[in-house]
Amino acid sequence: MQYAQTSSNLWSFVLSAPDANSYIAIGFSSNGLMIGSSAVVGWISSTDGSPAVKKYFLGGQTSKEVVLDGGNLLINTSMIVTQSSRLYLAFQLNTNQPAPRIIYALGPTGVMPSSPSFSLTRHADMVSTTLNYVTGKNRQSI
Repeated sequence: MQYAQTSSNLWSFVLSAPDANSYIAIGFSSNGLMIGSSAVVGWISSTDGSPAVKKYFLGGQTSKEVVLDGGNLLINTSMIVTQSSRLYLAFQLNTNQPAPRIIYALGPTGVMPSSPSFSLTRHADMVSTTLNYVTGKNRQSI
């Protein structure tokens, strides 16, 4: 992941991962756990190639507790692209400073959220880190 503070209340992020025909996600957490965090999730449809970036509130471990368009993230712009077998999820957050506990997740291969509910399946892999936005250093938690 790369990030930059582009103005006093605007942060730009780029997350990349191997394109495993799945979703990629980044969550911002107050306690380092997925439950209770707000996330940005992106994917490119395997059926028609259309890109999608959505925000979610991760209220629990069941699909009913994962709320589309929920959470406290104020997203300015977003996009997802694939290039050289990698996915790149780019977005801007309107905030004084993003939450320092970051969660990265990768969905199961070949399973994409689909309309109209865009419900997420349980991730295939995830990692949690704590990021110091001043120094740029992070510490892996899980």
